[in-house]
Amino acid sequence: MPLIRIEVCDFKSYRGHQVIGPFRNFTSVIGPNGAGKSNLMDAISFVLGVKSAQLRSSQLKDLVYRGRRLARHPEGEAAGPSQREDEDDGEGEGEGTANKAWVLAVYEDADRKEWKFQRTISTTGASEYKLNDRVVTYAAYNTALIQHNILVKAKNFLVFQGDVEAVASQSPKELSRLIDQISGSLELAPEYEKAKEALERATENATFNFTKRRGIAGEIKQYKEQKSEAERFEALCQERDELVLRRILVRLYHIQRSLETHARAIKQQNQTLAGLREEQRKHEKALEDARSEQARARSNVMQKEKRIKKAEKALETKRPDLVRIEAQIKHAERKRERAQQELDRLRQTETEQKRKLESLQSDLQTVQRAANAAQEAQRRAAQTSLSLSEESLEEYRRLKAAASVLAVDERQSLETLSRDEKTTGRTLSQLKDQLDQLTQKRDKLAEEARTQSQKKAELDEKVAELSDELKRVKQEYDNQQSERTRIEQLERETNEKLADVYEKLTQAGVDQQESQREVRLKETLVNLQRIFPGVRGRLVDLCKPTQRKYETAVAVVLGRNIDAIVVDEEKTAIDCIEYMRNQRAGQATFIPLDTIQVKPINDKFRAFAKGARLAVDVIHYDPAVERAMHHACGNALVCDSMEVARYVCYEKGQEVKAVTLEGTIIHKSGLITGGRSSTQNSKKWDEKDVQGLQRVRDNLMAQLLELGKSKPRGKESEILLAEITRLESALTVARDDQKACKARLDGARSELKQIDREVRQLQPGFRRAQAAYGDVKGKIDALASVINAAEDDIFADFCRRIGVANIRQYEERQLKVAQAESEARLQFDTQIARLTHAIRFAEDQLRMTEDRLRTFDDIIRTESDNLERLEGERTAAQEEIAEAEEAIKTLEDELKNLSEVLDERTKRVEEVKKTANKAAKALDQALKEVASHNDEIEKLGLERSAIYRKCKLEEIKLPLVSGNLKNVPMEENLREEVAMDVDEDEDGTQQVKRVPDFGIEVDFDSLEDDEREGDSAETIKDLDESIAKVNAEIEHMAPNLKAMDRLDDVEAKLIETEKEAEKARNDSRKAREQFNEIKRRRCEMFNKAYNHISERIDQVYKELTKGKMAPTGGVAYLTLEDSEEPYTAGIKYHAMPPMKRFRDMEQLSGGEKTIAALALLFAIHSYQPSPFFVLDEVDAALDNTNVAKIASYIRSHASDSFQFIVISLKGSLYERSNSLVGIYRDQDVNSSRTLTLDLTQYDD
Repeated sequence: MPLIRIEVCDFKSYRGHQVIGPFRNFTSVIGPNGAGKSNLMDAISFVLGVKSAQLRSSQLKDLVYRGRRLARHPEGEAAGPSQREDEDDGEGEGEGTANKAWVLAVYEDADRKEWKFQRTISTTGASEYKLNDRVVTYAAYNTALIQHNILVKAKNFLVFQGDVEAVASQSPKELSRLIDQISGSLELAPEYEKAKEALERATENATFNFTKRRGIAGEIKQYKEQKSEAERFEALCQERDELVLRRILVRLYHIQRSLETHARAIKQQNQTLAGLREEQRKHEKALEDARSEQARARSNVMQKEKRIKKAEKALETKRPDLVRIEAQIKHAERKRERAQQELDRLRQTETEQKRKLESLQSDLQTVQRAANAAQEAQRRAAQTSLSLSEESLEEYRRLKAAASVLAVDERQSLETLSRDEKTTGRTLSQLKDQLDQLTQKRDKLAEEARTQSQKKAELDEKVAELSDELKRVKQEYDNQQSERTRIEQLERETNEKLADVYEKLTQAGVDQQESQREVRLKETLVNLQRIFPGVRGRLVDLCKPTQRKYETAVAVVLGRNIDAIVVDEEKTAIDCIEYMRNQRAGQATFIPLDTIQVKPINDKFRAFAKGARLAVDVIHYDPAVERAMHHACGNALVCDSMEVARYVCYEKGQEVKAVTLEGTIIHKSGLITGGRSSTQNSKKWDEKDVQGLQRVRDNLMAQLLELGKSKPRGKESEILLAEITRLESALTVARDDQKACKARLDGARSELKQIDREVRQLQPGFRRAQAAYGDVKGKIDALASVINAAEDDIFADFCRRIGVANIRQYEERQLKVAQAESEARLQFDTQIARLTHAIRFAEDQLRMTEDRLRTFDDIIRTESDNLERLEGERTAAQEEIAEAEEAIKTLEDELKNLSEVLDERTKRVEEVKKTANKAAKALDQALKEVASHNDEIEKLGLERSAIYRKCKLEEIKLPLVSGNLKNVPMEENLREEVAMDVDEDEDGTQQVKRVPDFGIEVDFDSLEDDEREGDSAETIKDLDESIAKVNAEIEHMAPNLKAMDRLDDVEAKLIETEKEAEKARNDSRKAREQFNEIKRRRCEMFNKAYNHISERIDQVYKELTKGKMAPTGGVAYLTLEDSEEPYTAGIKYHAMPPMKRFRDMEQLSGGEKTIAALALLFAIHSYQPSPFFVLDEVDAALDNTNVAKIASYIRSHASDSFQFIVISLKGSLYERSNSLVGIYRDQDVNSSRTLTLDLTQYDD
């Protein structure tokens, strides 16, 4: 038995010293989860030298026991951690008491020799190795293990929990590395890589030397070819130099002849210039006088126009006052007229009221007299009526008393009915009176409503007519005022524009001298552009500020360059200067685009500070003149304010020119320049518009004339305003009447509705009263007949005596007399009261009318006074307006005369200008001819100077009679002449342009006669073609003139390179041989292991998978991805379970993968097997059938030379083992404990 026992002390969960074993050929370790089974496998791994990281611990000191013993009370309860229990070794133990741990493995080899391997670890991390109770180094310890075929690095003696799944899921590359490690060839990997790297370096060096040698050989060939080419090149260059010299001599000869010809022509032309200049001066004097007279006439016209506008403005202020006065007069007249009408009406009303009062007083007197007369007549009638004696009256009373006794019930009923009759009669009378009054009132109100309706209709029609008329008149007045306002606005705008034009024209007159110079400069510029191509124009004309606010700042930035003329070439500038000198056209500065020095713009200033921008960024210009703009502006900044400029120049310390929008400058040196004079040049951009000012003025004058004709007259507005006032007053009165009429009509209609409602309410009561009165009357008549019959019996004799039919006749007669007297008296009293009341009302009305008469008298007197005052004001205003109109007419006549004078002056100026222009053209033509000759002389001189400089620079040996090319300057000294005046002689003649010859006289003897007399252009053309042909041939050659020198160097270099190449080849061969030897050894080791495992795996897999259904089992095999160097590629593992088709490993089930992985592990272990094999729960993923197969395989292969130790929880596995090691948890001491059971005694 290889592994006999394991002893542990304070290792992980094993507290104190414990002995585990003995182990048999097939030993199973069992126990519940957490008891410490895997810790046993960690102990075996630990004692055999496995690293702590693979023992489920980050550090070795974590392997020392750190448990806590739990003692118990007699009752079985935990007592606490403070109690201790002594162990056999007598050392107190508890939490934190163990300082070290160790594991001892007792191993027996094939010779029955016992080996003890012990490893100790302390809490400080120190590790100690003992072999047979003797401390040794790890190397000696590991060597002893290797002697027994226990490979720690390959871990060929154990399979950890989870390794089966890892093997089943590993990639081909990982499987190849595992076999590489098992075979031992992995130990050769560093040496292999080193040899491979050396081989690559040697091969690369050999290739490099070979390439280098081939390149040097090519260089030698090339230099040989270049040698012959260089010799031909030198011959061609000599030929070209001879042709160039001949061309220069021909050109210089003809230049000399042309200079002499132009000088003679200038001397001839100067004879005619004196007379032409005198004639031009006369014409210019006449033109200047004519322009002065024209300016004076124009000034007079402008002053007169201003006076007319001032007078018209004053007149316009007076006319509204007149309109206002006339409107006040009309208003006062209408107010007085309405007051007079109302006064007349009141006087008529007063007369009617007095007449009515007198009539009422007369009626009152008549009624009083009639009442007195009626009273007297009644008294006399009563005296003459029937009268009885005292005896008859006594008898009448007695009979009346006797009659009252009769029909007592009827009399009582009659009295009651009589009272009811009176009551009913009064009610009926009252209702009838109310109905009569309501009927009369309704008729009166109906009549009044009809009258008011008619009146309202008339007033509505009148209001509508007045409203329409007022609207029409107002619309006409508004249109007239709108038109007047529009025309006045246009007149104001036109006058403002005209004033601005006049102001500019006046300014032009003030700056007349300067403008004359500028006009002449412009004319000269036009001539230069016409004569010389490449003249672009003035700098101020070639740029334009992006906004008007930048004009002053840009003008200041441009400074003296603002009128500079931009040309394409320096030669053009020189030609222009000579022309201006000949024409006496003043002075000018030229900027040639080809030679001007331009500093690059510093882009940092584009966003350096807020409110500061580069001057070149605030102007528009053609890209073709960009160099000129950069030259003039440079890095100058345009700043919005002085604060921004100070910030840039002072606070930031930038040496740059800063210009504010007002024209103030902060120079690079820090000086500040400012003032109004700096803004003079800002008007340069407005000069382009001055030419159209005259046309604008004429157009504006014509517009003003047309506006004056179309402007509405003041009289029409006054009439419309008066009509509006009248219509508004009439409309107000009509609307007031309309409102009053409507109110009366609404009141009448409302009263009518109320009366109708009251009538309807009274009629049912009236009918009921009539019916009640009829019933009472009938009852009274019936009772009266009964009572009358009784009385007639009693008063029969008495009636006969007094001569009446019955006693009632006598009573009625006496009653009528009394009633008549009462009614007469009541009637006259009523009439007297009514008349008295009417007289009082009439007197009150008369007093009110008299008061209103006095009020209107006061109004009439006040308005009459106002009218008299307003008439005076109107007369004064009309006189002032008439005077103003007369004055304006006089001024207009004077303006007309002045305009005629101005037209005459203008015509005179035009005539003189035409004459002066003709003379100037003649003079210009003569000057142009002279200038043309001088220009040609200057051109020829410059060309000759350029030829001299070319000869000097290119060291051309020019044949000379006298002088030396060293005297020729390298640059033309023309900079100082650019800004100088072009002068002429006092007599007005032009001098021949003097061109420098530098004291050089060329020897032309080598020229042939045909080259001297013939066409120089044709000769030079032929020479140029020859030179071009030779140059073309030279340019295509491109020889290497140092080819001879380089050829010797390259040949020597080739010899040295061949030696280096030979050495590199030898080094490469040696490195390849060394690499191949290491490669061979590694392949042999790898292939030996691979072949063994490949042959063994199918057998193992068949044993693990065979059964009743598949007696032969499954199929498993390995394939190499690279047979040349298998350890650099992968190894594919194929397993086909029984009765299933071929599948990849990834497609197998969990149990099938585990069987395949175990087969691979057993096959790998069979190559250089260790004496024992420890498996940790490798059957976890297997069912009972497969577990039984694994158990059978282990049982069949377990022997004294090959021991299996298996940790398992499956009964079908550990029941087949030879012995059991049971592990449990002792809770009393908080430690893992073991029990060992030998199962061989139970074998059948």
